[in-house]
Amino acid sequence: MRFCLLILFSLPFMVCSAQSEPNAELEFERFYNALKMDEIFNGLGGGNVEVDTKQILADTLKDLPESQKQLLINAMGTSVLAEPTDMSAAKMAFKLKILSLLTPQELKIAADFYSTNIGLKAHRAIIEAEVAASNVLD
Repeated sequence: MRFCLLILFSLPFMVCSAQSEPNAELEFERFYNALKMDEIFNGLGGGNVEVDTKQILADTLKDLPESQKQLLINAMGTSVLAEPTDMSAAKMAFKLKILSLLTPQELKIAADFYSTNIGLKAHRAIIEAEVAASNVLD
């Protein structure tokens, strides 16, 4: 009977000790996908970026006669092509930083949270709030 009780009471300890540390690589991928980082990186780097080239040229060419300045300003387009985003380099930089800041267990918890609708909504809200604060500070 004592032996059965000993096994029964030690079973939770054996189960806890048998659980292994989460796999950092696997948890990072879950975390990265839950945050939809590929979409975020694509939104940051691709496509056309609108730039007020007329104002930039007007400031740069301020010493030219007005007729020459207007001719050059009118010849310039109003957008410039952004550099394409290097997704693999962006993901690697993100990964290295995340893995240096979070343990595999913390990464698992974060991946679990951000895999939920509430977690993803919180992540998007944080990004939008940071952008709003940045616009005020600029």
